[in-house]
Amino acid sequence: MFSSKANFSCGIPGCSYKFKSGVDHIEHLTAHHGFSSSPLPLLPSTSPARPAPSTPSAPSAPPAEASSSCPTVIFQDPTLEHDIYISYCPDNCSGGSAFTSRYHDPNQIAAVLSKTFKPWVASVCLGPSHSGDFYEDRALHLKKVKVFVALISPEYSNSDQCKMEYQFALLSLKKPVLPVIIGPGKINDTIESYIEQDGRIPFKMDSPVRNEAEFNERMEYLADAIKKMISSVNTDRETQRLHHLNITEEPRAGVGNGPPSYEQALTQEQSRVVEDIRERVPQVGDRVIAHWLQHSYFTAKIVKYIKSSMKFEIRWDDQDESGRFPDVTMVALDKVPERWEVSVGSRVFFPQGQYCGQEGVRTGGGRYHEGIVTKTEPCSGNRLRCHGHHLKGASDDKWVTYQGYNYTFCCFSDDLRVAPNPYNVTHAYSNMS
Repeated sequence: MFSSKANFSCGIPGCSYKFKSGVDHIEHLTAHHGFSSSPLPLLPSTSPARPAPSTPSAPSAPPAEASSSCPTVIFQDPTLEHDIYISYCPDNCSGGSAFTSRYHDPNQIAAVLSKTFKPWVASVCLGPSHSGDFYEDRALHLKKVKVFVALISPEYSNSDQCKMEYQFALLSLKKPVLPVIIGPGKINDTIESYIEQDGRIPFKMDSPVRNEAEFNERMEYLADAIKKMISSVNTDRETQRLHHLNITEEPRAGVGNGPPSYEQALTQEQSRVVEDIRERVPQVGDRVIAHWLQHSYFTAKIVKYIKSSMKFEIRWDDQDESGRFPDVTMVALDKVPERWEVSVGSRVFFPQGQYCGQEGVRTGGGRYHEGIVTKTEPCSGNRLRCHGHHLKGASDDKWVTYQGYNYTFCCFSDDLRVAPNPYNVTHAYSNMS
């Protein structure tokens, strides 16, 4: 359970305010960051209550699709438990650059689902922040919920923040994920690969909706799908709880020898997840591939994790003293990635080219670069051959004239390295004693 004395971060980059309750947070956001505390407009049900007698002289109410110029606070108190996490791209919301209609608005969908479930919807979704608080706050709720609901659109699939949330929920926490397609268009290969790995058929809500009745009908189907997933999670956890019951030993008088409680079983499950995550997160003393300058990567060792700036302090193998504080997303364990970590759309570090040493300054060695996998093919010996290309170029101030440069790459997955999801980093370090 969350501590009632816990302090939670505001969520706005650069703001150090900490809140303890939903009321505190809403008052702070409305007073200092231009948010509106007005509740979301809910679509009427298919069987509305009888309306009150109309007053001809009364001014007409604004249409449901009208919205304030201020973003609306969608808040769930962090001291409460939630059963679903709703992940979405703010570009698809009213006022966003990719807004199409209120029937495909993540805010509207979340508001309707909140009638049936206890959802966690991030009150501020502004993309990655250079603070561990941003990721730790979301990781805290992601690990607690039973089902991760992803409202997917082309904008969602191209958002680094959304992809990291999806990856953390599916691959790290191993949560049941319900992909809900809400926007037409091409879905990014990364999200498509996650859906394919999971094997769950996406729920389709991307076709045009003509009226409230159609919208409410689809929402009923969506709610039913979520209910079934939650029921399955409850059944699995109860099975796990009973599995720990020692039926061969008679309980002693006055001593409780019953099965672990639901909370205890959940804690045991989360402990196993934490250990699995830690194995994929760089720790002090680990060898890594890290960013130096101009999108070049070299070998180093971890010295320290700096939560406030989401950076690692490193020591280069070649003893260079410059560029020793890379972002966590620019550091990868120097170990062969798991097979599931490399697929079409994966962001990887691949080797290409060598560099010379400088007497009294550094030794020479191999150079790594940031790339994306565009094709994979199995080879003999259960190896995976990966094709891809650079993610950065001259326009990003990357040096591209070194000997051996090629825009594309082709190598075995054994030669690639994968940076940890920042959610994994904050989750792993927040659980360390």
